[in-house]
Amino acid sequence: MKSLARPLMMSDRRRIIIDQLTFTGPERSPVSVQFKTGVNIIWGASNTGKSFVRKSIDYLLGGELPTLPPEGNGVDNYLLWLTLPGDQKLTLRASALGGDIYKADGHLLAVDEGSPEYEVFSRKHVSSPNVSRFLLSRVGYREAQLLKNERAEKTPFSLRVVMRYLLIDETRMIDEKSLLLAHNTTVTSEDKGLLKFLLTGVDGSSIAQVRSGDQLRAVKEGQIELLSQMADQLRKLIDDTVETSAVVADLMAAEREKAELLDIVAERQNNLDALALEERSFSDDIQGYQARIAELNALKVRFDELARVYSSDIDRLEGLEEGGFLLQRFATINCPLCGAFPDHQKHDHGLGGIEQQRYAVELEMEKIRAEARDLAAALSDVDAEIVEVERLIVVAGDRLNAARLARVQAAQSEVSARSIFFSASARCEKLESDLDTRRRVSDLEAQIARIKATTVPSRQRAEGIDVNLDLSNSEAYELSAVVKKVLKAWNYPGADAVHFDKGDQDIVVDGKRRRDNGAGVRALLHAAFKIGVLVYCIEKGRPHPGFVILDSPLFAYRPAEEERFEDLTDDELELRKADVATHFYRYLQGMSGQAQIIVIENHKSDQEVVTPYTNYQFTKNPSIGRAGLFV
Repeated sequence: MKSLARPLMMSDRRRIIIDQLTFTGPERSPVSVQFKTGVNIIWGASNTGKSFVRKSIDYLLGGELPTLPPEGNGVDNYLLWLTLPGDQKLTLRASALGGDIYKADGHLLAVDEGSPEYEVFSRKHVSSPNVSRFLLSRVGYREAQLLKNERAEKTPFSLRVVMRYLLIDETRMIDEKSLLLAHNTTVTSEDKGLLKFLLTGVDGSSIAQVRSGDQLRAVKEGQIELLSQMADQLRKLIDDTVETSAVVADLMAAEREKAELLDIVAERQNNLDALALEERSFSDDIQGYQARIAELNALKVRFDELARVYSSDIDRLEGLEEGGFLLQRFATINCPLCGAFPDHQKHDHGLGGIEQQRYAVELEMEKIRAEARDLAAALSDVDAEIVEVERLIVVAGDRLNAARLARVQAAQSEVSARSIFFSASARCEKLESDLDTRRRVSDLEAQIARIKATTVPSRQRAEGIDVNLDLSNSEAYELSAVVKKVLKAWNYPGADAVHFDKGDQDIVVDGKRRRDNGAGVRALLHAAFKIGVLVYCIEKGRPHPGFVILDSPLFAYRPAEEERFEDLTDDELELRKADVATHFYRYLQGMSGQAQIIVIENHKSDQEVVTPYTNYQFTKNPSIGRAGLFV
């Protein structure tokens, strides 16, 4: 039958290729298993290490530490060679004792701090850096959040979450439970959300989480407790012996008193301001009087200087007058030199001019004496004015002292009134604070009552969330069509009718639910679904790591005498007759350009079927081929 894998060929497909798994120890030779793209088969006897290969790969990709079989004694390191998109070669190493994962570039047999591009990865997706985020980002996955329940609790999309689609152990392969499960007993919102994200890229990041009923009840109780504590603290500030109505009445009386006191304070302040102005006026008058006295004293000094000038001028003029008189007197006596009588004297002594000069001096002296008298009168007026101004200063000083005393008394009265006003204001504030405290207590009590009356539903649901998170009809149809193509390529009998049942969250083939089939058919249908998801992602251009590890998908080929399982069913025998194993491997090998499949099987009739492909047979017999993983 022609393979259906060829239309899936896409040269730019980003994927991870597992190249080699190696175990090393300080005192033993390395043990390796190499893998190629396409199909790789590890088959043979039980208890030879086949499933340990799967567990070891899972461990190096962040899974749990597997129990090392006795044959692996001396192994201290697990190494996984990978090829990432862009032909990037790298090695992951993990200790046989657990711990972090160590990464280096290149395919190496030892990874330590000296290795190229050495880096330490955490196993936990919440830590950074971690192996999950590193690998998923390389194949095109973005950071995403998967819904866990209808309250929109979320879990981060990680390699551990998607591993159920990449690595399926034997127990899950034959399990009757839903294909979507990892280890739960029932399908959860997270299981549905994971499939939806893988197929469509839609996750739950856009939906806000709501709290659970228990959380809301705890919040409710916490709110009541907090509000009760606040109310109790406020009650300590209240005198419960006084009724609120009495406080209201006291406040009204206090506010009236405060208003009256405010008027008194304003009146006394106005009186104080008027007295201050009056005091300032008297002080200004005194300063004016003092300035006037200073001016009059300066005027007296100038008048005194003028009086002295007048006195000096009179003295000078009196001397001139006396000289003229003597000259005239000498003209009427005998000559003192010759004794001649005046009538006999021939010389003219100019007595007429002297007489005129003397007369002029007398006139000048009279004028000066008149001015001196006027000056004396002016001085007298100045002295009188000084006396009057000094009297006015005394009067103004008395009034100033009286005004100052009145202002001091008014200031004391204003201070007293203001102090009483402040006391009334403080009383009002205290009563207002008391009323405010009582109102706050009342509000808190009302709030507590409202919260107590609030009913918290036991189930909470985020607004607008699709509770079921089911695939849409078109999405389910497209996925079913891909699974159908895979089954038909495997030559599965009755693969003409395949659909994804939303009730069981599982596939139904030819009208028969997967869980109603025998273990072998359940395993094959499980494998078809997980391979179908890979093919769907390839066809739709969706990210996918590009590898799938299937443990016992061809369980129908188990030996009939295997006592630990039920007898072979007719459906399982039909699979053998249809040579499903041959078509199964041929189809997977046809995907070599796009994917890598590692198949682990126990059945014994594989030799001819597996020969064309990369395969390891663990014989459990040291004399025949490879006895097991470590021997």
